Amino acid sequence: MDDRILKIATRAKLTLEALSEKITSSKIEFDAENYEQTFSKSAVASLPDLAKAKVDKAVAEMELQGYQFQKKQAGLNNVYSMGQKDVTAIYEHRGVPKYRDQFKEAHTVFLTNLKGGVAKTVSSVTLAHGLRCTPALIKHDLRILVLDLDPQASATMFMKHDLSIGIVDETVAQAMLQNVSREELINDFVKPSSVDGVDIIPASIEDAFIASQFEKLANEHLPNQNIYDVLKNNIIDKLKNDYDFIFIDSGPHLDAFLLNSFVAADTFLIPVPPAQVDFHSTLKFMQRLPELFDMAKSAGSEIKLNSIFGYMAKIARKSDHADAQSLLREVCGADMLDTSLPLSTAFERCGESFGTVFSTNPKFYPGDRDALKKARIKAEEFTRSVFDTITFNRKNEG
Repeated sequence: MDDRILKIATRAKLTLEALSEKITSSKIEFDAENYEQTFSKSAVASLPDLAKAKVDKAVAEMELQGYQFQKKQAGLNNVYSMGQKDVTAIYEHRGVPKYRDQFKEAHTVFLTNLKGGVAKTVSSVTLAHGLRCTPALIKHDLRILVLDLDPQASATMFMKHDLSIGIVDETVAQAMLQNVSREELINDFVKPSSVDGVDIIPASIEDAFIASQFEKLANEHLPNQNIYDVLKNNIIDKLKNDYDFIFIDSGPHLDAFLLNSFVAADTFLIPVPPAQVDFHSTLKFMQRLPELFDMAKSAGSEIKLNSIFGYMAKIARKSDHADAQSLLREVCGADMLDTSLPLSTAFERCGESFGTVFSTNPKFYPGDRDALKKARIKAEEFTRSVFDTITFNRKNEG
């Protein structure tokens, strides 16, 4: 039996590597590894706080100073095809304030639900990429970090898929226990995602063993620290001046990782699918939130939660979905987002090629491009809703 198990494990490893290599090779072949949306000069002029005259003036001044904008061949001419860095540079040249000029420290968002399969990870990575890529938010030049605390490493797969295979030593769990310096975190643990300006500290399957023995390991390696304050103290507090938003994605398990995430978060986002089993399970989780907070508090941790919001995920235009949305509104009241994350095959298809609706090149999308476009529009609406809601609360907190 041991030999058969070993053979299955070996074959699984080889198949996983082959699948990853196939997708990676395809992306490299078609130059789709680091796709980003580009903008014509006129499209840039339609963005917030800009206009044609402002863009023309900024581009002319910047080019005189030696700045080289991204361009592409269109017939016999070279036309502007500006990437996000170009657009951000225009805003910066014009002196438009960045998000970090108003808020000096990162806001930590925890996507949480003890029910699996509720679009928690999809929401996390979509928001992470969306805050950076949504055209209306480019002026803020947002810096995003994702902390993957789920040993399944799904967020890692979406954002840096080559790290989701095999053993990875520089994970969130390891950084928590090793209590390394800020410089070591940035140099050794933080990895760039496929979208510029969005970073991740990955997870690995080995983190499951750390999670199952976290109290013992923390007492051994961090004898003077509260076991539920480790994530906040050893990672987030050290990086809070380097990012504008930090997203935590942990597994659907009641363990030390979950309670560390509770303590570290400024905002909770709870995805609520309308399917009856998922909806009921989520309500049970929401019902027991006070008990989970009490577990952390009784251990001596301070909860600094600023806000908590529920939102519909995997929702479609069905009567029973509308009924579930109404029920959730009764539960959450004002603490419910005004947009939702829809049910769409585009999210799944992008995930199959290790991407989000923001990082997937439409030219090589293996499905209906119109569906991808609609999913991206919905993702942008969802991202703006989260951004506006959190920003409003930050301005008015206290």
